Amino acid sequence: MALGQGRFQLNDGGSSRTAFAVVAGDVWVFLDGRVFVVPTSGQTTRRASADDATALMAPMPATVVSIHVAPGQRVDRDALLITLEAMKMELPIKAPRAGRVTSLACQAGELVQPGVQLLEIDYGT
Repeated sequence: MALGQGRFQLNDGGSSRTAFAVVAGDVWVFLDGRVFVVPTSGQTTRRASADDATALMAPMPATVVSIHVAPGQRVDRDALLITLEAMKMELPIKAPRAGRVTSLACQAGELVQPGVQLLEIDYGT
């Protein structure tokens, strides 16, 4: 169900969750700390590495509230990396896979735009 301002309520059996959708070329959907990109250019598949990189980008215009990791830090899958705030709601950015943080591209208090990479993770280590 559409809630307005890019927000949608999803009902999955007995639970309900809120998803955010932003059109920035492709449609970006933010759900449960993950970012999914729905291509609008006719492209139907994406490589896993592209999905991993996409998960580490700002899904919508937001303010960086806090950064929970540092370069060199090892993270597990679903570890909380960064907390963003948009439309008075906190948006957790979580690790799509286990790896090591190689660099940060934002700082607390910074306003970030959709598609801006927030940090880099090396998944080979």
